[in-house]
Amino acid sequence: MNEQQLAQEIAMKVLKDVQFWSAIIGLVGVIIGAFITIAGNFLLHSYQQKNQNKLDEARKKLLREMLDNQGFKDGRSFETLSKVTGAAPEECRRLLIEIGARGFTLGDDREGWTYIKNRPLSSQ
Repeated sequence: MNEQQLAQEIAMKVLKDVQFWSAIIGLVGVIIGAFITIAGNFLLHSYQQKNQNKLDEARKKLLREMLDNQGFKDGRSFETLSKVTGAAPEECRRLLIEIGARGFTLGDDREGWTYIKNRPLSSQ
């Protein structure tokens, strides 16, 4: 084996090693990138959910205060509840159900809400 062939063999082995390690480094980079993306999305979702939960709790507190008001023993109009809390209609209904309220029809055919304990389902 002459020097030129030996040099070519060494060069080929070095090239294969470089290609192998380049592939390994690329794979590790992809794995790290995927992990960072997943972790970032999880943290972003957690932050957004925390803010939504905080807003929901504030709205529930306000809804409870309104439904607990002794001046409105027969319940409150849905329109008022939704406007005061600043919640969209479906969002407001969800929150009302979560605090143990139920909907009913007021005397003027508007939608009203009160606690289930104040107006059991069997009373309508």
